[in-house]
Amino acid sequence: MLQGFFYFQFMKKKLLLSISFFLVMIVALRWQGKSLITPQSPREIIDLEFAKTPARLHQLQLFWNRQNVLQNLYLDFLFIIAYTWFLVTVCKAVKKSKSNTFSALTISAGAFDVLENFLLIMVLNGKFSTGILQVVYYVALIKFLLIAIVVGFICLSLFGLFKKESL
Repeated sequence: MLQGFFYFQFMKKKLLLSISFFLVMIVALRWQGKSLITPQSPREIIDLEFAKTPARLHQLQLFWNRQNVLQNLYLDFLFIIAYTWFLVTVCKAVKKSKSNTFSALTISAGAFDVLENFLLIMVLNGKFSTGILQVVYYVALIKFLLIAIVVGFICLSLFGLFKKESL
């Protein structure tokens, strides 16, 4: 019983810290990325992540300051840490039979996000051909699918649809 109490207190602190970092990073990205909202890019940097063609990239670049885009991508590395930490912490806090699997999916999503950012930075700096945008598109798609699966697991776990682990 006492072991369960200490585990709960430890998880509560980790959850509070991770959600705080996550929320701070959301606010920071929204504030820094507000200049990326244009008629051509209502979804900010997500429009770049899904810019599948060089023509779409060029269209976005007409309205964006390159430095603002790069700053947003660099800031996104901190956001990757924040959402990965938060989602892994939530997966572990629900203590369901599959939480380790879904924690691993979260880490995989973060790794795909790091790859995506790296490739976008290289394209924007002229180090890679814009043809790599097809790869970026699919990497972003996989990342978002993995995150959706993890969020689905968390939601279903909160409604008791997964078997609970014992402490």
